[in-house]
Amino acid sequence: AEHVIFCVRLYVHNAMCSLSCFEVGSDICSHGGVMLAIDLKMGSPEHLDAAPVYDNPVVDNQVMEERNPTLDIIGLYAQVIVDTVRSLYDTAEEEPNVVYFGNMEATLPKRKYAMSASFARSPWLSGCLPQPPPISLVNKFSTWISRDNDSDLDSLWFEHKFPRMLRVNAVCVKQQFFGAHPLDHEVAVLALRRFNQLDVEAQAVSKYLLWREVLEPDFSTHALAGEKVAHIKAVQLQIAHAHHDITACQTFYTPVILDHGWAAYMWDMIRKEIHILDPLCAQPVGAEKRHATHQEAVSQIHEALFSCLNEFFARWHCTSDRWKRKSPKITREVFTRDESGMCMLHAIRHYDGEKMTWPLTKRNLDTFRQTTVFEEKLS
Repeated sequence: AEHVIFCVRLYVHNAMCSLSCFEVGSDICSHGGVMLAIDLKMGSPEHLDAAPVYDNPVVDNQVMEERNPTLDIIGLYAQVIVDTVRSLYDTAEEEPNVVYFGNMEATLPKRKYAMSASFARSPWLSGCLPQPPPISLVNKFSTWISRDNDSDLDSLWFEHKFPRMLRVNAVCVKQQFFGAHPLDHEVAVLALRRFNQLDVEAQAVSKYLLWREVLEPDFSTHALAGEKVAHIKAVQLQIAHAHHDITACQTFYTPVILDHGWAAYMWDMIRKEIHILDPLCAQPVGAEKRHATHQEAVSQIHEALFSCLNEFFARWHCTSDRWKRKSPKITREVFTRDESGMCMLHAIRHYDGEKMTWPLTKRNLDTFRQTTVFEEKLS
C-alpha cells in the first residue's frame, strides 16, 4: 500500500500559543517558545521513498479516498497532548499507590448494577448552587495576585491526587487566568476538580447524589487519541469508583481541546441528547470546519463514554444509539481561540442543560476568571 507521511510543525509561544497544552509547568511557561516536528508514518517504515506498488489500483485508491482527514487531525492533535502531559510527570519521582496521567490497568473493575431508579435534581431547581464568594475579598485577592510577584508564586504548587496526580505551578495559574496565556490541560483539570468540590459542598440533602458529572479532560483526550479509555486507571477511579452515585447523574459534561480551541459536550441521559457547547459559535470564520470537527469528536467520545458505562455498570439506563445532537448558541460575542478555554469552564459551570444561566460575555468572563482563581486558592 502507498505510504502516507504527515509532517506537522507546531509552534508554541508564550503570548500566542498554537497548542495550549504545552504551557503546563513552570519550565515550559518560562521559555520563549517551543517547536515540535511530528512525523506520522502510515505503513511499513522501510523503503518510504520507494515507488508504491499496487496489487489492485482501483481498490487501493478507494481505500485512500476513504481516509478521513478531519479524524486524522483530531487524533494527531490529541496524541501530542497525551505525550506532552505524560512527559510532565515522567521526570517526577512517582509516589507509591498514586495514579499518574495515562496509567493503564490491564483488568476492568468489577461490574456494578446501575442502582438508581431516578436521577438527582438539577441544582438550579433544588436551589443547591454553590454560593459566590464575597466580591470584596475577590477584588483584594485579584489585586494581590496581579502584582509582579512571580518570584514568590513560583515556589507555590497546587497538588491533588484523586483520581490521579495533579501538580500545577501557581505562576501558570496566574498567567492563564490573568495574563494572555491560553488555558492548558492541567490548569483545566485543577479548575474542574475545584468545581466538583463546590458542587458536593452545596448539596443540602445528600452529598451522594449529584445532577452532573464533569469528566476531566483526560477522558476526551485519551478517547480522541484512540486509546482504550476503559483501561485508563484515572477514568476507572472517576467513573467506576466515584465517591458519589454516578448512576444518579442526569448529565455528563466533558471538556475537549481541539486544534481550533476548547469546547464542552454534555450528555443528557433522560432526553438522550448531546449538546455541543462551542465558545466560538459566534465566530463565522471557520464555522463549517469547526462543525465537522465537533461531529467527529462527539462520535468518538460518545463511543468511549458508553464503552465505559457498559463495562463498569450492568443495565445502564439507556443505550448508545439514537441520540440527538444539538448546538445551542451559548454566546453572541466573538471570542478568540486563546479565550476559548476560560469560556469552556464558564459554560460547564453555568449551562443548566437548556441555557446559560449566567450569560457568556467578555465582561462576565473577566469576573468569572477572578472568582474561579479565588475559589481555587481555597481548595
